[in-house]
Amino acid sequence: MKTKISLTAAALFASSALFADSTSITDALTNGKVSGEFAIYADQAKIKDSNNKGFGSGSFNLGYSTDSFYDFTLSAGSRANHAFWEIHSKDYEQNAKAILHTANIAYSHPHLDVVLGRQEINLNWASDFHEALVGVVKAIPDTAIVVGYTQRVATADYDSPLSGFDKLGDDGAFVVDARYNGVEGLIVNPFIYFANDVATWAGARADYDREFSSFSVGGTAQYTQSSEDNGDDGSFLHLEARGSFIGINANLGFAKTDKNGGAGSIAAAGENVNPFEDGEQLFEVDASTVYLGASYEFKDFAFSALYGYTKYANDAKFNELDLGVGYDLGDNLALQGFLIVGSGNDNAYNDYTKVTLGAVYSF
Repeated sequence: MKTKISLTAAALFASSALFADSTSITDALTNGKVSGEFAIYADQAKIKDSNNKGFGSGSFNLGYSTDSFYDFTLSAGSRANHAFWEIHSKDYEQNAKAILHTANIAYSHPHLDVVLGRQEINLNWASDFHEALVGVVKAIPDTAIVVGYTQRVATADYDSPLSGFDKLGDDGAFVVDARYNGVEGLIVNPFIYFANDVATWAGARADYDREFSSFSVGGTAQYTQSSEDNGDDGSFLHLEARGSFIGINANLGFAKTDKNGGAGSIAAAGENVNPFEDGEQLFEVDASTVYLGASYEFKDFAFSALYGYTKYANDAKFNELDLGVGYDLGDNLALQGFLIVGSGNDNAYNDYTKVTLGAVYSF
């Protein structure tokens, strides 16, 4: 699962001001913050009964945010990806070599945040970059209510080809997402999405995490139901238990989709629920998934392992094993690698063994 931390997501529940107010537009521009990253990435897969695939690529991301001026800020960001080699032509296909993924104006107030323009969004059923208008109402204690409209979605990661901003249905989608955290350790998150001529999907999620002196425990329970404008309705149930002891983190989860409609259009605006590096079968029709994972950090190393089994329509089955290791070299440089093994009995998904390696320098 490739989870991203975004300016918009951080603003949803953080303090109302990212920077101290500048006294002039010139000061706001000169006191702004520049951030970015250089990355190299390689991905090679050995695929049963098919041609092997692989590529190596480089990526550069650059972002800039002004200081606040009367509670307003401007932000811009772009990413360029380039493939240096491919095993076969078209192993690395992207719509554009560069994309302006961020271009927005934001207003921040103790009781209200508003962002208009291209921005990164990180909600349960909305991820990646959106052309959107998003407001966060914070006037109710211990509560944040996200009200937004998004019309196009794009991906801009260093470890995959770039995609342009694609339309979300004919008329975009509206979202209302509320989070209440007034009880220690508990977050309750009801939500509803409406995309004209696509679907309406709604549900709720609850997360509970509690830390003790030598261990921690937690869990997630969520359910989402879609009413499709075309085709069978979909649903997605997800349960997870997790804990940590002597530095070892472990999680055990279960997911289930509708027997006729699968997950429907629930993930149309993106998702942040897939625990796998790939996990393409998670949202299949009549899919039942069980997974078990563990992670451990030792000095500058981070180790992870995740195994999952999915059974879905027509008695199809698929297994995925993800083994990962990361190393922090300091000075904003990090390395990460994964071994991913997938196997099953469905001709739509060939068995494969994949190795990925990435290096990222952030500033």
